[in-house]
Amino acid sequence: MDEVTNIYERLGERITFDDFKAKIEEKVRTMGGLCDEETAALLVAQELGVDAPITKIKDIAPDNSDVCFTCKVISVSDVREFSRSDGSTGRVANITVGDETGTMRVSLWDELASAVDELETGQHLQIGGYAKEGYAGVTEVSVGRTGTIETIEPTQEIAVQVTQHSIADLSAGMVDVNVVGQVLKISDVRTFVRRDGSESTGRVGDIVIGDETGKTKVVLWDDRTEVMESLNIGDCVEIGCGYTRENHYDGKTEIQIGDNGNITKSDETVDYTENVTPLSDIGLDETCTIVGYVTGLEETKEITHADGRTSQVMNIHVSDETGATRVRAALWGEHADVHLDIGDKIRIVDCYAKSGWHNAIELSAGWKSLVQVIRD
Repeated sequence: MDEVTNIYERLGERITFDDFKAKIEEKVRTMGGLCDEETAALLVAQELGVDAPITKIKDIAPDNSDVCFTCKVISVSDVREFSRSDGSTGRVANITVGDETGTMRVSLWDELASAVDELETGQHLQIGGYAKEGYAGVTEVSVGRTGTIETIEPTQEIAVQVTQHSIADLSAGMVDVNVVGQVLKISDVRTFVRRDGSESTGRVGDIVIGDETGKTKVVLWDDRTEVMESLNIGDCVEIGCGYTRENHYDGKTEIQIGDNGNITKSDETVDYTENVTPLSDIGLDETCTIVGYVTGLEETKEITHADGRTSQVMNIHVSDETGATRVRAALWGEHADVHLDIGDKIRIVDCYAKSGWHNAIELSAGWKSLVQVIRD
């Protein structure tokens, strides 16, 4: 057995022998003939972490220790620049990777951040960095000046173990969230000015998705909003590497899709059924979905709020099939433009029940609601 083969065997199963030989040849070329094959083999082996134990993702703990592991790329973010306290500019990019034991976020800093320009989902990597506690207490690996990231050809395909979440299981503070759901609502994409002092603009939009266990809002940022142009109500989407947080308006958990997450159309079938509250069972100060028949229409009015804002509202009356229960509903904003006739069957999704005239229950359909005419 020659020395090059001996050195390769010390690498375990990090890469194939053919890939190892190719890296040796490349090293000899870049050194301009200043080293022989065995010396080049040692240099390549050192770069690949020879003799360092290969750790599985599930065994990486946030103890700031150096780790070396092989993995497959799941998602890649853009490079982001930031200002340090000393006034210098830093750069960072995030990738999500996985192996057969789980997934993990990896942060690439400064010079190494540009490595994402050459990365694609599905590629195999060997990463050397240090483990630390990241967002929401989840372990992540940081790769800086002393770290390494190498594209490799493994001896066998890495079967990534991805945890699929149901909407009912989501809670604020989760990372690497993977959900499949049916599109129930699509908002407009809005432009905003960032608050980081750069005066640059960003884009944000949101959709509502549902699965067999419930529904949730999904917020998409910047380039991730582009998929919204091709989405329709009823489409199925697959979300990968999202994170969750609590909505400041109603305290509900929502999914965020930033530069490290992804959302694509899916061929899967998701059966979502809206939970409809009978008109007679509506309680005060709750959000509900109702179905009924239009039995009263009032003219659209323009309301001036205390802060000077104006908005339009149309009040209607909705009755159940028996006619025994009738409630008033205020349709605000764009909902006031929905064409309705007496006798139309309608569904109002996520309206808010409050105390109205003579303490009777009144429904309010605002920007979080959906008003649909049902054509049987």
